[in-house]
Amino acid sequence: MSTAEKVTVSLPAELLARIEDRRHGRKTSRSQVVSELLWRGWRQAETEDREQRYRTSYQAEPDTREEQAWADQAAADTLGEASSVWAPDDASNDASS
Repeated sequence: MSTAEKVTVSLPAELLARIEDRRHGRKTSRSQVVSELLWRGWRQAETEDREQRYRTSYQAEPDTREEQAWADQAAADTLGEASSVWAPDDASNDASS
């Protein structure tokens, strides 16, 4: 179990009210609610940072024409396979009905 440190922070009244509502609704401590929300926000910030690093890296070295052609062909092949699965067995039967 990790150790906890006490800190003092100032919060807008509306935010504190929302934290209190959540705390009472879940029958848990204020510290637990704040910790969970901070961890969730931290994970989201890390995800956003990774996505930004990916975009920056991609912009610095985008796909070559050959790589893009390969991706386009793979997508076309995949979509072609998917459309044959959903196509009616005999379209002519629908037209004669």
